[in-house]
Amino acid sequence: MPAKSMLSGALETLINQVIFLDPDSQQRLAKLNHACLSVYIEGFADGITLHFSDKVDVSVESESFEMLASNLSPQHCCIKTQLAVLPELKETSQLTRLIQQKKLHLEGDINVAQHASALFRELDIDWEEQVAKYTGDVFAHQAFTVAHRWFNSVSEFTQKGQRVLANALVEEKELAAHKLAVLHFCDEVSDLRNDVERFEVRLAQLESHLS
Repeated sequence: MPAKSMLSGALETLINQVIFLDPDSQQRLAKLNHACLSVYIEGFADGITLHFSDKVDVSVESESFEMLASNLSPQHCCIKTQLAVLPELKETSQLTRLIQQKKLHLEGDINVAQHASALFRELDIDWEEQVAKYTGDVFAHQAFTVAHRWFNSVSEFTQKGQRVLANALVEEKELAAHKLAVLHFCDEVSDLRNDVERFEVRLAQLESHLS
């Protein structure tokens, strides 16, 4: 099987599996019935087209963005952007700004882009429930509880580190942090290391209990 067909098939399977995990996604998908969204990423020769019905079909576009955009059918939107800009497309309110900044080139029906963005942005999937189908409710709940605590610890550590660095730069007006700031940062690193060690112990206990 050609590599392009394998790529489109794998992407199609992944998209549909994720969408169907959210029961409410069918309502958003209905707004895109018979619509198409073609996406080109700068630096890649081919584009990807999503064909919407009661599911999503994926095909590879060998035509250039300019060629495809010159002959679009109704309910077909064609966009070209950079890989780094893709996360910003989730917010439909940012489309106009991105177009004005020439970070996004859009041709065709902009409503298709907005509805497609909403389809993926509003996905509400209970991942704990999905994991529980394979591991059981108790293990899934405990594993997600530990993971949430670990994630919160990392987030808190990151925020504290940013504040320490910002204060050091502002107060000292030097690139090198103040000695006290460095000591405080080291303390935070130690706390994070301890949290990670506790997480690893707890995870090992859960795995042992499951087996």
